[in-house]
Amino acid sequence: MPTSPSTPLPTGARPSNPPPSSHLPQPLRALQLRLQKLQDTSDPSTLPFLRAYAIGFAASFLPALLRVLLSSRRVSVSKLASRSLKALQRALSPRGLAMGFGVAVGGAKWGESRVEGAVRASYFAGLRKLEARRRGKRPKIEEIEEDEEATRKATDKHEAIVKALSTFLSATLASFVSISLLQSRSPSSPKRRQPEDTADLQLGFSPYQSLTTEDAGASTARRPPSPSSAILRPAVQSPTLDLSLFIFVRATDVFVRGLYEATAITSGRRGALLAFLASHADTLVFWASCWRIMWCWFYLPDRLPPTYNKWILKLARMDPRLLRLLQYARNNEYVYGQRPSREVAIMCEEIASGVGREASFVNPQYLKRLDCSVVHGKVGRGTCEANAVKRFIAAFRDCLLIYLPVHLVPQLLFNLKGLSKSPSASIIHILLAASRSSAFLATFVASIYASVCLVRTRIPLLLLPNINPQIWDSGLCTGLGCFLCGFSVLIENKRRRREMALYVAPRALYATMEELVPRFLLHGKAADALARWAEKSIFALSTGTVVSAAVHRPDLVSGVVRGVVGYAVGDWGGKGVSRRRK
Repeated sequence: MPTSPSTPLPTGARPSNPPPSSHLPQPLRALQLRLQKLQDTSDPSTLPFLRAYAIGFAASFLPALLRVLLSSRRVSVSKLASRSLKALQRALSPRGLAMGFGVAVGGAKWGESRVEGAVRASYFAGLRKLEARRRGKRPKIEEIEEDEEATRKATDKHEAIVKALSTFLSATLASFVSISLLQSRSPSSPKRRQPEDTADLQLGFSPYQSLTTEDAGASTARRPPSPSSAILRPAVQSPTLDLSLFIFVRATDVFVRGLYEATAITSGRRGALLAFLASHADTLVFWASCWRIMWCWFYLPDRLPPTYNKWILKLARMDPRLLRLLQYARNNEYVYGQRPSREVAIMCEEIASGVGREASFVNPQYLKRLDCSVVHGKVGRGTCEANAVKRFIAAFRDCLLIYLPVHLVPQLLFNLKGLSKSPSASIIHILLAASRSSAFLATFVASIYASVCLVRTRIPLLLLPNINPQIWDSGLCTGLGCFLCGFSVLIENKRRRREMALYVAPRALYATMEELVPRFLLHGKAADALARWAEKSIFALSTGTVVSAAVHRPDLVSGVVRGVVGYAVGDWGGKGVSRRRK
């Protein structure tokens, strides 16, 4: 009689494997048979290790290969092959992302049974002590020994907790080894340089990628200084920090969802407030994250990855010199009625030339207020309202090219049968979904331009004509745009808002770290060592949380991470894992 998913197998027993699906092609059926044979004859941790290794390999190699193939610079076939081989070697490195993923998940499975005994003993001992304290007495050793057999026959709830804690502890220890492996080739001071072996550890589904050492060197050695260099300069950081923050945000999401489910108050004003926050938490997180990210993009660009800055700059279609001018205005280096420095004057002349005007049209020495046509640039010629509309249309067109594949590819991969049954309805659905996503991001861009023009032109001229324009241009106009742009996510499908909120939160968190972390932790060798150990601990605990949730409570894991980690853990050896889903 087959063992039910909720019943633990006897010690040493293996779960029976179902026959390979008959509808699969012959090569896939053969592969499934081999995997089943491997599962029956190997250690239970082998398949989780191999699946996680494959995920890590794909996440590191495929984006690197695409960057090589889609490189704008023309190179010979031999050089292209050499770079592709180099990317393959990095992906297969024993200190690469593939091995790190494999160790984290496979090691969690390998160590789970080895720590379960200690976890069970500690858990029930603590449970007995807690129960004794509630009764007003301390347990004696004799009482604990006498009651040990009865305690071992505790409820299914306590057994489930023991199994979850065992998975968490094992995954945490394995993840600590994993992050140590990924950082093992990093220098003693990760803030100064990144080695080639560890610079490319980011996940492949990010729209931005941190510059590698080679890219950073090329950006400074091959290009003359320009206004954009100050905006797009490389951000030096731990090579695994993006990955650590990504996992930390996902673990926080799991923890908060579990905590809310266990302690949610449903009555009274407090219950109504908590219900509102739970329902709109994704929108609030996205809004707050975008507020911080866009403020950093305007005034603290070194807090963001260089290619992330460049991606926003391209989507906004903004002259980088104008962005630099806004930074000068905030730092009181561009002040109306005052003569600017030579550097600022040259930049003003270049901006004026770009919009077909004289230098005095932008030079603050001759101005009381910078005309909005300079902000509009060539794209948004006309009134402020026309500029916002043109920016929306331009961004919508760009985003449609991004979101059409995002909505089409999953249908081709996972719903080809449904797509072939009703192609017209499916195509219309894909077009509408892509248009909705594009409208969200286009509104994001247009709202910033509209807010800037509203604050620096419409409000002063109509309501506050006596206020010094320098005040508006020193951060208030852009600040309103940063504040409002995140609300554009309300246009997007509600099911996608959570994933988008969890997507931008790690970058916003990193952009805020210098305000959150004490200064003595940011400088010096001791600070570097402490920062690395802190990152290892956060990564290990976060990965332990996500993996244990994916095994025991997959309904608490959301979005793409549930699918990816769920594939890696599989059925976890069939050892009584309950896969509850909402």
